[in-house]
Amino acid sequence: MVSIMLQEDLRAQLIKQFPSEAIEEVDSAGKVYFACPTCKRALALNQDKCSGCGQTLGWNNVQKKARAAGIKTARLEFEVPLDFTNGDCRKCPLSYIAKIGETNAYECPLKMRAHCNLEFI
Repeated sequence: MVSIMLQEDLRAQLIKQFPSEAIEEVDSAGKVYFACPTCKRALALNQDKCSGCGQTLGWNNVQKKARAAGIKTARLEFEVPLDFTNGDCRKCPLSYIAKIGETNAYECPLKMRAHCNLEFI
């Protein structure tokens, strides 16, 4: 049980290393401020990391407040080897080695193993 909790913590920490665009929010008085996309805490302009949750922040495409439906699209770009194919967790820079039972296996922090939908550009 402790091993699973440690794996989840590692997964969350890994994901927070990739920049996520800040969100532009409007408070009840109509004042515009910026918030962390992960924990929704207020941010200073061009802050590198959220002081609350440690999320690495991006400022190139500040997001407007999330849609009312609660769903938004995220895009993460990174380089992979030329011979990389979807589902090849061994070569994916996001994957990590996790202990599953008595064996080690490559795991996807985005939980896409076997259903990898990475898009090549």
